[in-house]
Amino acid sequence: MFRKMTLLFSFIILLGIMTPAQEAGNFKNLKVLPKDISKDDLKSIMKGFTAALGVRCSYCHDGEEGKPLDTYDFASDKKTHKLKARVMIKMTRDINQKYLSELKEFSDHIDKVECATCHRGANEPKMLDDVMYMTVKRKGVEEAVNTYHKLYDRYYGGNTYDFRDHTLVSVIHKLNDDKDYDAAIAMGKLNLEMYPNSGVAHFGMGQAYEAKGDKENALAEYKKALELMPEAGRFLNKKIQDLEAK
Repeated sequence: MFRKMTLLFSFIILLGIMTPAQEAGNFKNLKVLPKDISKDDLKSIMKGFTAALGVRCSYCHDGEEGKPLDTYDFASDKKTHKLKARVMIKMTRDINQKYLSELKEFSDHIDKVECATCHRGANEPKMLDDVMYMTVKRKGVEEAVNTYHKLYDRYYGGNTYDFRDHTLVSVIHKLNDDKDYDAAIAMGKLNLEMYPNSGVAHFGMGQAYEAKGDKENALAEYKKALELMPEAGRFLNKKIQDLEAK
């Protein structure tokens, strides 16, 4: 659904740019967009931004959410997000014009980069495993678990975050590298809460236990993983045999 919306907005923007004889909007303080841009073109571009980032006008512009747009000071550079947006617009232009244009020499399937390419409906284009890892490190396990559930409730089913079972296993690996074993086990339990019948989730849980030195629970999780995904039998059987030999 989100992908369809993004394509629709891209089409609207393109159509607006191609439409001749549109009256210039006479806008103030335009530093990246064309100074003679029409009102319709500018509105289309702004709608594309809000859809790509999942935000409202007040995210970048000086105005109060819920108030009429004619009360906003759109020329103001008060908000940092607006200043960042200018940089990001120039960045995507450079990527498309300087770099992707060169790749077209090698492939007929090169697409262009748009805001939605990275943001996918979130104002900060971050991977879910990075969000979870940094939340654990900065705010603790409880806040990380709450964050996961909030993001899941809001974004599951869309393209914004990857909620598959392997994502939290990646977080477990990072926490094990930090020797933060209790936090890794907590992420493993969260993964099993969400995916109780996932072999990948049980494997990740086993890795968390093994890293902490809990051989008994690690073996139980590896054996459960083997039961759920026998196609990984060669690898898992070796893990089990090696751990039993210790």
